[in-house]
Amino acid sequence: MRSVAYVTTTFPTLASFTENDVHRLLRRGVRVRVYTLRGPAGRYQPEHAALLPLTRGVGSPLDPRGWAALLLWLARRPHVLIGETARVLWASRRDPYALAGHLGYLPAAARVAWLVERAGIERVHGAWAHFPGTVAYLAARLARRRFSLSAHAGADLYRSRAFLAEKVRAADFTAACVRGNAEMLRALAGPRARVAWIWHGVDLARFDGAARRRAERPTLLVVGRLSAPKGFDVAVRALAELKARGSVAALEVAGDGPERGALERLARELGVAEQVRFHGALDHGGLLPLYRRAWLLLAPSRVMPNGRRDGIPNVVVEAMAMGVPCAGSRACGLEEAIVPGETGVLHEPGDARALADALEPLLRDPATLDRMGAAARALACRDFDAARNFERLAALFEAPDDAPAAVERAAS
Repeated sequence: MRSVAYVTTTFPTLASFTENDVHRLLRRGVRVRVYTLRGPAGRYQPEHAALLPLTRGVGSPLDPRGWAALLLWLARRPHVLIGETARVLWASRRDPYALAGHLGYLPAAARVAWLVERAGIERVHGAWAHFPGTVAYLAARLARRRFSLSAHAGADLYRSRAFLAEKVRAADFTAACVRGNAEMLRALAGPRARVAWIWHGVDLARFDGAARRRAERPTLLVVGRLSAPKGFDVAVRALAELKARGSVAALEVAGDGPERGALERLARELGVAEQVRFHGALDHGGLLPLYRRAWLLLAPSRVMPNGRRDGIPNVVVEAMAMGVPCAGSRACGLEEAIVPGETGVLHEPGDARALADALEPLLRDPATLDRMGAAARALACRDFDAARNFERLAALFEAPDDAPAAVERAAS
């Protein structure tokens, strides 16, 4: 493969898993273009600034270039544009959220198809399976290009499944970053679907466990967007429960988002505001010192009524690579990374008392925490090496005509 167009929501971001794949493709001499439906994120890792020139926003429904592209394809390939659009909208007819998104991004799909054709790009890859995946699908159909997908978590798999099975069946391959999600997609799309699970992984050279030294005071860490699916309110409640039992710990909060105000109020109401420190959103350079002194990382994710959920948050694997044991909920794929009693502990989602029950004995037993941290680092090195996992994705991109065999190899 000499060229690929990524379609995604926003790029670059602090999350960095798609960004790291793009960096690796570029180093192999692959020509990459990135088309975003929402434009660049407010913050991103410093090393990803080099990717901005490759990125173009296409998602605004007010952009006349999208409507011009739509008219162009209507003249050139009306049977494809009308037929495929009808399929997408029919599949979305009972889901207002999906219907609005698919209609709103139709000009973006036409524009991506025009840009891909003009640039001579060989493949269109949906970096997320929901609206970016549909835009990539339509663009690939219009421009007669190869099509593939990546699938992640609740935002693109569980909030709406309108037209999801059709995209997965049409793709050369779909790479899911959680094994449970890959199994769900196979069941949804049927035996002909070419689905592989490939964990995102972590940069083991950056997150190398070096200079790790636990803080003198028991210190818990949460990292991520401050939004309801992350369940960080459970972490604050567990902190208050521990305090009531006489086990006082600190909680470091790295991230920002719509729930920050609510979390700050909750900490004050529960009498633990002095134990909680909000750092705001941090890049990797800012996170490393927090990983080095944390006793445990908490990932109390929950499944929302609309289906939104985490997969395996990158921060869990980063913490493990740094030798930090993790406490997570039994939801969304964390069971694939956290081995209870070996690399951390698991608790029922939304249950602050259960989380406190799991944490209390560990905070009194640093030797066990150190053993778990060493095991977490070993597991991260074995299963979550980003460079090695990327090779499995690269094999799928490079597969010429034997995509089923390539997917089978990547999944094994």
